[in-house]
Amino acid sequence: MRNEIRDIFICHASEDKAEIVRPIVEALKQSDITYWFDEAEIKWGDSITRKINEGLMISKYIIVILSPAFIGKNWPERELNAVLNIEVSKGEVKVLPLLVGSKKEQDDIISRYPLINDKRYLPWDGNINNIVNALLLRLGNKTLHDKIGKNIQPIGIKIPMPKIKKKYTQQDKDLFLKDAFNKIKQYFIVALSELKNNYKDLDTDFSEIHNFKFICTIYLKGEISNRCKIWLGGMYGSNAIQYHEGRMIGDVDSDNSLSDSLSVEDNGEYLGFKALMLLYSQQYSEKNLMSVQAAAEHLWRRFIYVLK
Repeated sequence: MRNEIRDIFICHASEDKAEIVRPIVEALKQSDITYWFDEAEIKWGDSITRKINEGLMISKYIIVILSPAFIGKNWPERELNAVLNIEVSKGEVKVLPLLVGSKKEQDDIISRYPLINDKRYLPWDGNINNIVNALLLRLGNKTLHDKIGKNIQPIGIKIPMPKIKKKYTQQDKDLFLKDAFNKIKQYFIVALSELKNNYKDLDTDFSEIHNFKFICTIYLKGEISNRCKIWLGGMYGSNAIQYHEGRMIGDVDSDNSLSDSLSVEDNGEYLGFKALMLLYSQQYSEKNLMSVQAAAEHLWRRFIYVLK
């Protein structure tokens, strides 16, 4: 389940982990709400930045546990700022604030983070059911009595279920494609920033041509090392994200040349991407469909191969 879409990402300060975060995680598990929790996802030796960016990209909503311990903490605040930027740019709800502390402490927290001033928040009172109820309503899951108030206990057996193929309409594919493109765009914005911060001789540039086309450039000691253009639609059909690279990519309005193409496919179970060129993908073959995260990584690997 490592790269599958999750319902919830949990953003928190380490001091709140024992008393607040772990009870919430357990409640999510019991209620069949999928989640991304750093303790379970970041393994020994992993890049913290990369894993957190991955978690933010694959999560529908982010619970931000805003407490006195949260204020001034580097990683939690970076996570909050990143997701607030996504929320503002995409115009959709992502951040679900959970305020911890006295009334005065909560007022201080709200004044410190003005972008959440107009959001409805939940106060932490120790009642986990209130949080789960609100999440189920937000997610549009089954009726509450199907999930709340039951002691869901694992019975230790695996029951086979039939694989019934789903039928995806063109509208399903169009919505998936637009959402995936925006996530890939955000991936490249974050990745370019990280690349620039990690290598002193490198500089980067991101230029958005319009909502569904952007250009990225890597400069090595002031000279262009590589440049790519990524856009929707084109010569290989409308159900695709197109990619073209090279130091000189020509007219930005001309989309007749490409280096790779990610077409939207379905396998009867889910929608995903099939790459025209698999040279730079180390985990996927033609028989498998790429997730949005895997598609973003595939294009990014293509783009940075010149730096090796």
